[in-house]
Amino acid sequence: MLLIPAILQGQESVIEKSGSRPKWVNALEKDYIIVVGTGATIDLARQQALMMIKESIVEAVAVNVRTQTNIRTEEVTNRSSVLLFLESFSSNTTSESAKVPFLQGISLAQAEGYSWEKLRSRDGTIRYAYHIRYPFPVVDMNRLAFEFKLRDEELTAKLERLTSENYYPSSIEEIESLIGELRILADYFPDGRKDLANLAIKRYNGMLASVEITDAGSTLGNVRYVLKLGHRVITTVKKPTIRSESATILGSNQDKGVWTVKYDYSECYPDLKNSVAVRYRFGTNSVEKLFYFDILQTKVDIFMSQAIGFRKEQMEGDVVERFIADLTISSKTDAPFTVTKVILEFKGLPQVVVDNINRSFAGKGVHTLELNIERAINAAQSSSLGKTIIQMNGFIYYINNSTGETGTYRIYNHSYNTDW
Repeated sequence: MLLIPAILQGQESVIEKSGSRPKWVNALEKDYIIVVGTGATIDLARQQALMMIKESIVEAVAVNVRTQTNIRTEEVTNRSSVLLFLESFSSNTTSESAKVPFLQGISLAQAEGYSWEKLRSRDGTIRYAYHIRYPFPVVDMNRLAFEFKLRDEELTAKLERLTSENYYPSSIEEIESLIGELRILADYFPDGRKDLANLAIKRYNGMLASVEITDAGSTLGNVRYVLKLGHRVITTVKKPTIRSESATILGSNQDKGVWTVKYDYSECYPDLKNSVAVRYRFGTNSVEKLFYFDILQTKVDIFMSQAIGFRKEQMEGDVVERFIADLTISSKTDAPFTVTKVILEFKGLPQVVVDNINRSFAGKGVHTLELNIERAINAAQSSSLGKTIIQMNGFIYYINNSTGETGTYRIYNHSYNTDW
């Protein structure tokens, strides 16, 4: 290979040069790399020569690594990827050199000699030949080989850790950091390890796309939620995007992975589908959840739509001395409430007052309240039998379990029936 420049130059004439040709041009010297670069301009020839120095260093390191790994056969498999990298690198130095620490800093300033010539071929073509004598002692070659192997093993161990199927990140930021590290590794490795890194990137991107927003016990005025990846809670320092078309968002905060969004619903209407939307963007993926709320969910709204039923327990002559009253109470909301007192008024008779009831109910729908009453009433005057229109009045007193407020439902001209 060293004869080729000499043959070519024999067919060309030197029309300009930097000085007398040094003895080392086209020679071989221990502890030196001697190269010649050619190009249409002197700058191009110099750049090619410097590139050839890098290629020569890589090839020398590759030979050194190969020689050392052959000493211990069990290391051959582990080092094969290193050899693939070095050999691949030597043929693509221009695009890869920035990724290899020991090739950074190679420049003409480190050379111990250089010479250039301007040549004209027989057909009149002009080109430049740039010769460089670059020091590269064996001790430096061994050091670089050791550094490369050490770096390669370090990055391979890191790749194995980041691609482990048993590795579960605890935060969104950790996932994004892992993806960033794996992209660097995928860009660095030229062999099968690049595929492993890319597969892991795909897996972690899949995690970001699988994050869900899960309710963690929201109440009226407060949305509480956690972020989940499968069955695991995952945290983030990212602030969510929060919006509502009806409520006023007051703020949000996070405590041990549980997020709380406070909102004012005072101007919301009960006939609308009120909601608070929580949205995140993780990488290229978005996750959003609507938290619906009912402004009546803490308001007690009850009524009676069925007749009150009375069953006698004890009767003496024309007097019912003990009886049971069955009241069917319907609730329009989910708000829990406790009935504390009931007053029943039969027309023409004294009020029947039942205190200390303390029966609690919750949820929309129909609830049954059974009252055991020990109060004597006239059977004939209170009976519903044989009467066309039979109605009574009264009151139901209750406490709102959510707010502690007291309320009263008015029983007015309500139908009833008796079994006496």
